[in-house]
Amino acid sequence: MCYELVPDDHWSDGVSDAVPGRSLYRRTRILSAVLAPYGLTVSDPGTGPHCVIANRKGAAEVAAGLPAVWQVAQNLSSRRIDVLDPVLLEALAPGPSGADA
Repeated sequence: MCYELVPDDHWSDGVSDAVPGRSLYRRTRILSAVLAPYGLTVSDPGTGPHCVIANRKGAAEVAAGLPAVWQVAQNLSSRRIDVLDPVLLEALAPGPSGADA
């Protein structure tokens, strides 16, 4: 229940969204791409600003908003998470060698 009390807005959501929920969907999609190389999945239960992060061993935790995502992800990953890792950034970059190829 505590995660339901987290504020709905976050600076990364932008000023406004014409379609309700679009920013949460976009955030979940981006987080999924960033955390997949660490063996983690991200899902949005559809209510509130939280998401569920799970590892391949079946463990899962609720991240109450975007700031908590990184701590929860680190708790569930067997590797150190570095979202600025050059190899990860290259894989996520659009273009021939990136994820949008």
